[in-house]
Amino acid sequence: MIRPTLVVFAAGKGTRLSPLTARTPKAMAPVLDVPLVDLALARGDGVGWAGRVVNISHPSAGLADHLRSREGVTVFDEGAEPVGTAATLRCLLPRLSETVVTYNCDLVSTLDLGRLLEFHSRAAKPCTLAVRPVDRNGDLACEQGVLRLIDRRIEDRPGLLFLGAAVFDRALLQDIPDTQPLGLTAGLLRRVVDAQQVGLFEHPGYGRDAGSLDRYLQVNLDALDRGLLPVDAPGTVSPEGWYTGPGAEAEQESLGSGAVVLAGARIGPGARLKNCLVWPGSFVPAGTVCEGGIWFEGALLTG
Repeated sequence: MIRPTLVVFAAGKGTRLSPLTARTPKAMAPVLDVPLVDLALARGDGVGWAGRVVNISHPSAGLADHLRSREGVTVFDEGAEPVGTAATLRCLLPRLSETVVTYNCDLVSTLDLGRLLEFHSRAAKPCTLAVRPVDRNGDLACEQGVLRLIDRRIEDRPGLLFLGAAVFDRALLQDIPDTQPLGLTAGLLRRVVDAQQVGLFEHPGYGRDAGSLDRYLQVNLDALDRGLLPVDAPGTVSPEGWYTGPGAEAEQESLGSGAVVLAGARIGPGARLKNCLVWPGSFVPAGTVCEGGIWFEGALLTG
């Protein structure tokens, strides 16, 4: 059996996570002190990969150094101008095996990539998308056995949400137009959906895009009690439902349910934290009430 290649898309600018991403690449945003890109790579543990590639955008020196320290991971740097996910796959063609798995680095999920690959091998379709049914904001609709894309900019309807993980036969990628920037939908998915070349793998477990402030906070809160992480968090998860990272300083009395105090953060005496995240290295002044948001550079960010 030919081993597959894993491609993790990590080149996004992270504008929806601003201002967190002003100095930190989105791929390095931590969930219980584990970077998003590490969670994405760990989802593939146990699969015998032919190679693992992460695309990044320039400048991301810290991210590049972090990835190059990972055994078996190579970096594709898009450079100063965005390339796009479909164009990235076209650029990577010489490095790819006959089966390619793609995974968005801001997808936090319990998706088993081994099971996804097994489904793809049985489905007799050159493309498999990991999806889940939704009551609104669907990406795909299946009507009378015919699959079509939904343009969510103009149509809000029930359907299937594309989670951000897929399997492609390499032959499909050879027809991606030589255009940059070119995203996955315009460069690949629209074509294969119109040709009815898509198999649908319905993932029944957890899957959430952590690419906005509210969703990023929710992913951290969910990770406290759902066993989401494929690797151990480096800090302490308490039975009371709070987390403190390495080097964090906080009185236990300050930590309510859903308090996530990341590495190196300090909590002043008498502060009260509940359902909130404190960014690494931040300081929450004494007596501050922090609830329902992200504490970053002296302010509580919400929504």
